[in-house]
Amino acid sequence: MCKHILNAQVQVRAPCCKVWFDCPECHAEVAGHELARSTEMVFGCKKCRKVFRKNVEDWDESDEFCPRCDNHFMRPAVTPENKDLIKNISKS
Repeated sequence: MCKHILNAQVQVRAPCCKVWFDCPECHAEVAGHELARSTEMVFGCKKCRKVFRKNVEDWDESDEFCPRCDNHFMRPAVTPENKDLIKNISKS
């Protein structure tokens, strides 16, 4: 579970080391090397547990959803810093 993005809906496979991480900060804490950039991203949906690829150069609104279960994984990030603020906004 990611301590940086509390509502992470997918894991991303780092193109440099092929290890799965919830966010770039998680990679930086444990990998010991800089995160490589790539135009093709490999995601693992946390809802249906299926793996899928997306090309970030051709990204559009429909790419914000898992192609298998339609889970909307591109959401505003809830972080430890803004957790209480978001909780208060959702109660209003």
